[in-house]
Amino acid sequence: GQVKVAESEEDLARLRERVAQVRALGFYHEELIGRDELRELLPALAPHAVGGIVSRRDGAALPFRTTLAFRRKAASLGVGFHEGVRADTLRREAGMWRIATDAGTFEAAHLVNAAGAWAGRIAAQLGEPVPMEPTALMLAITAPVAPFVRPIVGATHRPLSFKQYPNGTVMIGGGQRGTADLDTHRTTLDYRKLALNARTAIDLFPRMAGADIVRAWAGIEGMVADDIPVIGASGTSENLWHSFGYSAHGFQLGPIVGRIIADLVTTGTTDLPIAAFSIGRFPAR
Repeated sequence: GQVKVAESEEDLARLRERVAQVRALGFYHEELIGRDELRELLPALAPHAVGGIVSRRDGAALPFRTTLAFRRKAASLGVGFHEGVRADTLRREAGMWRIATDAGTFEAAHLVNAAGAWAGRIAAQLGEPVPMEPTALMLAITAPVAPFVRPIVGATHRPLSFKQYPNGTVMIGGGQRGTADLDTHRTTLDYRKLALNARTAIDLFPRMAGADIVRAWAGIEGMVADDIPVIGASGTSENLWHSFGYSAHGFQLGPIVGRIIADLVTTGTTDLPIAAFSIGRFPAR
């Protein structure tokens, strides 16, 4: 499960309002809980916490193992992968897309722009720019410690995503950002912000004060101005499909969006409502 912790009555009021809002939309997976049940779920939690929200069926997956499994399955079905290849220019000729890369030219009837933080550059090449900025979402990993927390834990009024893996290591993340350079594919960590994350973890779980951080890193993500991804057909080019701008939600949404894009490429339509994600919501410039 996943627990969002309220550290004050003000936090709890915010969470109560959130649960009511979510239920008004027809979803009942989030439950408001008080101090006692919070302690049952998180015995190591600091005593100042007053309650929270629990989503009991939430979970977590390891991105590397998950995406590797998708890759292996795709390869077994004949999909080819070309890693470390830079796509420089693309053009449409005689009903085909041709992509010039540093490993030769590729061509196909359909093109899917799923280039992550770099996808905005591709869209701009085709005359449909998107207000998107690259960012570097940071996290830190500790050395293994004795097991003490099972749910994924978040805070209410300050950023935190906190989880312990089966090997005892603890991940401390939650949206603190460094800086990203799209040209060099490099990120720069902001250790002041990492320290804020660590302080939040210690405030909620005092035993973390003795934990050693063994590594920290940041991934490059594309953040769209409205925090909503771009999914669907291009407004300027035939047989071009967009899937990018996931604004830190891509790992969770990836499988269902993969199915949506596959439907669009093979049939031209999808049975899921994606109009709100159209690239057409941004005016051409």
